[in-house]
Amino acid sequence: MLRKLNLFRKSPTESDVEVSESRGVRSLYLGSRTVQSSMNLADPYALVLDYTKAMMSFLLFHNRVRSVACVGLGGASIPKFIWKMLPEINICVVENSQKVINVARHYFFLPDDDARLSVIHADGTAWVDGAGKHDIIMLDAFDGSGVPGGFTDEEFIQKVKNHLTDQGIYMQNLWSNDPQLKSRINQIEAIFDQIALIPTPKGGNIVALAFCKAPSSAHMSNITNLSRDLKRSTGLDFDDMVRRMRSFQSSQTKKLFT
Repeated sequence: MLRKLNLFRKSPTESDVEVSESRGVRSLYLGSRTVQSSMNLADPYALVLDYTKAMMSFLLFHNRVRSVACVGLGGASIPKFIWKMLPEINICVVENSQKVINVARHYFFLPDDDARLSVIHADGTAWVDGAGKHDIIMLDAFDGSGVPGGFTDEEFIQKVKNHLTDQGIYMQNLWSNDPQLKSRINQIEAIFDQIALIPTPKGGNIVALAFCKAPSSAHMSNITNLSRDLKRSTGLDFDDMVRRMRSFQSSQTKKLFT
C-alpha cells in the first residue's frame, strides 16, 4: 500500500516537497519524480540508496577524518549515518530550504543539533566563503532540474578546495545522464590532484572523489585490506566500491589504480 504525504504544494499537480511511504521505506521528492532520499523505517540510520553508500567511500582514503561538511540535506541519510556510525566525526550540513530542514526533522528522524551535528539554513554558495577547514566537503544539492546554479562554477569548486585540509577530499554526487557530465568531471579533475569515480550499480548516479593530494602508492596497495575492514565495521560493501572505481577509471585522464 502506498501512502503519500504531500507538503507545500506549488500547484494541483506538483509538490515542492513531497514525502511518500511504501513497504516500510519513506522517500523524499523535491520538485520532480526522482527520489532524492529514502529511509528504512525499521532502521532509520541505515543507508538505502546506492549513491549514499558510495558517498561513504572517503573512508577508504582518509582514516583520520574529524570534520565533514555536507552541502544539501535532503532526507539527511548521509549526516544521520555519520552521526550514528562514526562518532569521531563532526558533521556540518548546509541547506538553503527551511522546508527541507523541517521535513528532515519531522519525517526522516534527523537528530537535533548537538556537539557533533549542526544544520545551517544558508545558501551553500555563500556559506563556502566562511566555511573554515574540513577534511571532507560533500556536494549533494539537487532541485527538480538538477544541480542548482552556482555549484557547478569553477569558482565554487576552487573555494571548496581552499577550505579543505591538506589531505582533504571533495565529493560530488553527479547524474550519469547529465549532458554536461564529461565537462563537470574534467572541471573537477583540473582543480584537484587526483579523482576517483564510482558509478552506482544500477546507473543513475556517479560519485566523484577529488583529492587535494593523491593517495600514495603504499596506501593504494593496501586498499583491498582496508575495504574488507570497513565492510566489517560499517556493513557497507566497500569491496564492490573498489571494483567499480577500478572498472570506471578507463574514462579518466589520471589513473588512480595501476
